[in-house]
Amino acid sequence: MKTGNNRSGAVFILLGAVFLIAASGLCAWAAEAAPFDVGRLVVCEQVQDREPVGISDTFASETMRVYAFLEARNISADVDVDFVWYHAGSEMSRVTLPVRQGSRWRTYAGKNLYDLTGTWRVEVQDAAGVVVGAAEFEVE
Repeated sequence: MKTGNNRSGAVFILLGAVFLIAASGLCAWAAEAAPFDVGRLVVCEQVQDREPVGISDTFASETMRVYAFLEARNISADVDVDFVWYHAGSEMSRVTLPVRQGSRWRTYAGKNLYDLTGTWRVEVQDAAGVVVGAAEFEVE
């Protein structure tokens, strides 16, 4: 009969179990669902009757203002989102708007362009700053 030290084997098994439990918790946290699905995120010239009008990814330099229109679907809980506007990689503006729990919610944020041509980007970020959607456009 062999009489080795089973204590080191037990410690190894215990440490392995702790690692697996911690790793599964991290995976569950990382895989946590977004607060909603993005049905649509578009940039447009205006919003009429809660719908985007003049959707484009290119706007003339004479365009004074554009809108980012978000349609959220399957919203699990009330949440605030930030519409973050970037021009040439620099943050230009941030607007916080609510999205309410339910099957569908539409909202939009406008941005004056101030004759700034070039590449623009608008991101929709959740409360933790995670980008849930983005749209790029050019002003020529």
